[in-house]
Amino acid sequence: MADDVDELRWKVAASCRILGTLGLVRESTGHVSARIPGTDEMWVRCRGGDERGLMFTDVDNVRRVDFDGEGPGMGDRHARPNETPIHGEIYRAYPEVQAVVHAHPYYALLCGVTDVQYKPVFAAYDPSSLSIILKGVPVYERSATVVNKEMGTEMVGAMGDRDVLLMRGHGITVSGGSVEAATVQAIRFDRLSQIMWEIAVSGREPIEIGDEDRARYERIGQAPRDRAAGWASLAGADSWTWNHYLELLRVYNVGQPDR
Repeated sequence: MADDVDELRWKVAASCRILGTLGLVRESTGHVSARIPGTDEMWVRCRGGDERGLMFTDVDNVRRVDFDGEGPGMGDRHARPNETPIHGEIYRAYPEVQAVVHAHPYYALLCGVTDVQYKPVFAAYDPSSLSIILKGVPVYERSATVVNKEMGTEMVGAMGDRDVLLMRGHGITVSGGSVEAATVQAIRFDRLSQIMWEIAVSGREPIEIGDEDRARYERIGQAPRDRAAGWASLAGADSWTWNHYLELLRVYNVGQPDR
């Protein structure tokens, strides 16, 4: 069990490095957390210690705290995120959520402050991104840091049962069943926002996908994944995208967190 908990801590640090390398977070803004199974505690990226920004997060920057951000793991060299309620209130509301990402991606910011609409203009290009659009992109209207339980509860209410939330004039919050899933979904949401923004600034009216294709992908999104055949049935397929971004850390000379 100790090894599993340590691995979870390492994944939070790796997620921070990935998000920093891709520009979804900058300097020491943004944070990632993971629920510690069987507890009311989480690993969360804190500030302080050997602070070099999220792109260079190491496991020492990831501290064990309860859902209010308290715990002996903090010591006197680290400070919990001011927006710890983003994480704690999501975990309280949704026991199935295992990881939370809060980031400040540029294109999501632009889409939010100009009310760009996320429209289903592609399908086969990236079905997973289309799924975000078809399920709907909820918006938290307050452009303010989420610093207490009341605001956290308000934010969770805006998020509803969705795994992505656009925070107008602020950033995004994404939840998932694992650190890997939440990280990849945050990256996907950022890429989707870039596409929507570039279409908007082009001044052209996009052609939405047809009803037949829309219905097809809506059914796929509602049904359990069919793993009976094809690449999705291969062992480890769910980790391929995560592994790709881990490898990019090496290619970009950022490196992975120390173990």
